[in-house]
Amino acid sequence: MILFSPVLTLRSWFERYERALVPGLLVAGFFVDVVTFRTLQVTTTLSVLGAYALAAAAAIAYANAYDARPAPPKGRVWSAARLACPLAISFAFGALLSSSFLFYWYSGSLSASWPLMAFFVALMTSNEALRHVFLRPRMQIVVFAFVLLSYFSLLFPFVFNTLESWAFLLAGAASTVAVLSLISLIARFSPAVRRFDLQLTGAALFIVAAMDGLYFLNMIPPIPLSIRDAGIYHDLARSGDGYALLGEEESFLASVTPGQALGPDEDGRLYAYTAIFAPPGLSAVIAHRWERFDEAKGDWVLHARHSFPITGGRDAGYRGYSYALVAAGRWRVTVETERGQVLGRLSFTYAAR
Repeated sequence: MILFSPVLTLRSWFERYERALVPGLLVAGFFVDVVTFRTLQVTTTLSVLGAYALAAAAAIAYANAYDARPAPPKGRVWSAARLACPLAISFAFGALLSSSFLFYWYSGSLSASWPLMAFFVALMTSNEALRHVFLRPRMQIVVFAFVLLSYFSLLFPFVFNTLESWAFLLAGAASTVAVLSLISLIARFSPAVRRFDLQLTGAALFIVAAMDGLYFLNMIPPIPLSIRDAGIYHDLARSGDGYALLGEEESFLASVTPGQALGPDEDGRLYAYTAIFAPPGLSAVIAHRWERFDEAKGDWVLHARHSFPITGGRDAGYRGYSYALVAAGRWRVTVETERGQVLGRLSFTYAAR
């Protein structure tokens, strides 16, 4: 007589579809996070992501503890929970990776932060590789070290309302302590992890060191700042609570094509306008760096750099502008923090009289 077992049925179903389930849930985590990012407030989004991080840590610890026992715990609940662990880990990792990608995307320029962006995209889209990564306990810990550092690097600037370097370094220290604690906990009952605890510790420290290097090379965006609006204009004047902006008339195709083409102006004066979002309580100094491309040198040459303070709390962003007298040629205005982290770039071509 064959007894029906929900756990055996679940195991059979999982083994049949496991090849698609793990990467599929990673992608599902990404899309769920896109929705929460757009519909929930930042504090709520960070709270949800914190719950994902805790769930991933618990699933990793439980899976390793379950597999290390000489005899698996009896009971359908324990077995079903073990089967669900890789799915929960993949979903949580997908949400945490996508949140970091979205925050970095809105807070930085692709031209400056592309190595980190490319790594996030590769991690989220290499489904076959991810399938093997997330099913290996040691690799789960390594990936968890990266996603936890990414999460803390989002969380701490909001918590402390600062863009100072110490907040990012503190995020690295906190993630290191958390990951090493997880490794120590799992190593107590998992010989497989115990044999590789030094390698796992080294991997966690390497991730922090690599991210710190990217940060001080200004390749990590200045989270939580983000550009709400930006453009190059012929004229700018205060009008009530806002600004009256005189820009170039553009076709639809020109408006969606990177870079602007500006015609001649009477005096060659152009304005760079930006509206930058920052959370309440955060103050920062923003700079507009005007550069002209020197055809003879084949490089960008600094023309002017203007800075101004901003204060957080306005949903549409804190508005500021700068202007410069420009000559014919290719130009760009880089919007950056005081220490050089790039928020965005405005590229344009100017045709003089």
